[in-house]
Amino acid sequence: MQRRQLCLCFAVVCCGAVTWAGPDEPFQIDLSGQLSVHVEKLEALTRITETPHRMADSTAALCKVVTPQYSNNNIHEGNLDPAWCHVYVTKNAKETILSGQGTYPEGAVIVKSKLGSKESPKAILYTVMRKREAGYDPENGDWEYAVLEGRLNRVLSRGRIDSCIDCHQTYKETDHVTRAYLKKK
Repeated sequence: MQRRQLCLCFAVVCCGAVTWAGPDEPFQIDLSGQLSVHVEKLEALTRITETPHRMADSTAALCKVVTPQYSNNNIHEGNLDPAWCHVYVTKNAKETILSGQGTYPEGAVIVKSKLGSKESPKAILYTVMRKREAGYDPENGDWEYAVLEGRLNRVLSRGRIDSCIDCHQTYKETDHVTRAYLKKK
């Protein structure tokens, strides 16, 4: 009986895939919380940062994996390690993020790849924003957030994440998306 219930539960989870972007975008997440196409297909997204962007200390403090290695990084104590990032977007988000005008379409995805140093080839953390259907979270731009540990690509958190929402409230004029990492023209 338990085995049947376990198999049924597994089948429901496996069949319940949610698309993160349009049909021409290979970015997907399934209900088990595992990203089926993320780092392996990151090159399918458009990178909008030419070089790694130095993250503000306050942003780096909020966007981190809590491990013993990072547990002493307290922005108020002045010992926060610098962090860098690259930002990637789906095709349907590129025009809006570059112009800073308008609202992102449903399914648009923005991925921030947080690096431990400017020269680091591998991300230590990924933060993801996905524009959901109207009504998902209208007070906060209908964005869903996800945080993934970089080495294992394990989903650490997903949904309406308070720390993400609190930070992105500052950017209501650009549909809750910062553009600080874009090169000034």
